[in-house]
Amino acid sequence: MLDCRGKRGAEVGKAVIAHFNTLQTGACFDVWLDDYPMGLRMWLLEAGVRHRATPGSAGGWRIEGRRGTAPAQGSVPGVHHLLSGPDGSIWVCERAKRVARIDGVTRHVAATSQVAIQASHLALDAKAGRLFVADPGSNEVLALRAADLVVEQRWAAPGMPQLPVVSDDGVVCVTGGASGTLTIARPHARGYQAQTIEVGIYPHDPLVTASGEYVFVPCAGDAVVVKVRLSDGQIAGRCAVGHGPSHLVAHPDGTRIYSANSWDGTISCITAEGEPVSQAKSGGWAHAIDISPDGRWVYVANFLDDTLAVFDATTLQRKALLPTEAYPHGLDVSPDGRYVVATGFASKFLRIYDADKHVEIARVEVGLGSSHTAFMVGNAGQAFVGCSVDDHVACVDLQAGRLTGTLSLH
Repeated sequence: MLDCRGKRGAEVGKAVIAHFNTLQTGACFDVWLDDYPMGLRMWLLEAGVRHRATPGSAGGWRIEGRRGTAPAQGSVPGVHHLLSGPDGSIWVCERAKRVARIDGVTRHVAATSQVAIQASHLALDAKAGRLFVADPGSNEVLALRAADLVVEQRWAAPGMPQLPVVSDDGVVCVTGGASGTLTIARPHARGYQAQTIEVGIYPHDPLVTASGEYVFVPCAGDAVVVKVRLSDGQIAGRCAVGHGPSHLVAHPDGTRIYSANSWDGTISCITAEGEPVSQAKSGGWAHAIDISPDGRWVYVANFLDDTLAVFDATTLQRKALLPTEAYPHGLDVSPDGRYVVATGFASKFLRIYDADKHVEIARVEVGLGSSHTAFMVGNAGQAFVGCSVDDHVACVDLQAGRLTGTLSLH
């Protein structure tokens, strides 16, 4: 039993993660806390430290769980996030200093640069030729030249920024969960000018509208999605959704936005104006979310249940509930709409599903700690997967359902 009573803030999270990582696979853990705040809940959810929390009879909280195959996500410095560009490049970052560009055709590492303290996720402005790196280790966003990864600018983004997004006009947004803020950086003649505003309790993954006029921000601690005008950072509205909104996806026609809500395990649909439409049950710790390119189906990965829920995008009727690997941290639909890929951070495998028939078509061994997937532009049947624990990029042929190789950034 780990007693964290008397500890405060990040001290608690660090102690729980450290204890979790010392355990053997399958071992149970038991933690006593004075409090169970939203920041700690999101930290443990993102780390894959699956648990149940109950209030103690004499005050405080008790957390009970079981250690899986992998250490806590975010506590290992391996390859984590990647994305693809129109020139065939694949950009990758580790949960450490290194960012890399891979030539997707030849599958060789074209450039590497150690630019961050603890890189998290990436965003790409292909028109401007810039790559953006969220670095919670330094509380900054870095703007790199995409081709050779030279740092062009960096700016402060408080609250341990994690998930940057960029509009078609080159406006960069990132939330700071620890500070309840959104940082907006607008391009101008001499680089980027940043503005930070308060949006709510523990904001997570922002979504820029197709028009580029607004950004929607899910605030997990407020059970709301906040609509912010990009031009001046003014809050244009707040829409109530389920408890614990984390990730968002927009319908291709731009009329609706879907929110995966982790704490009550639901999916919510709201209009682009920020008005509620409907809500449905998904599963425990509903978190990652994506939509088919034709707008027919919405997919949600349920982190606690190890399931993939499939919904009719119009009615939110759940059409299927499919098993995944342990802790499906990454959920991505291929650009051609044929495949859904769900990774398994606490597994050596990922699973590939037929996106329209809602059936599993392959289970592929890629390496421990699979996190996110990027698809080769112009060849959506080729996928690149970041495997954090084994610290490599796995190359997968989706049609054949097999691993075709691995790449190391070292």
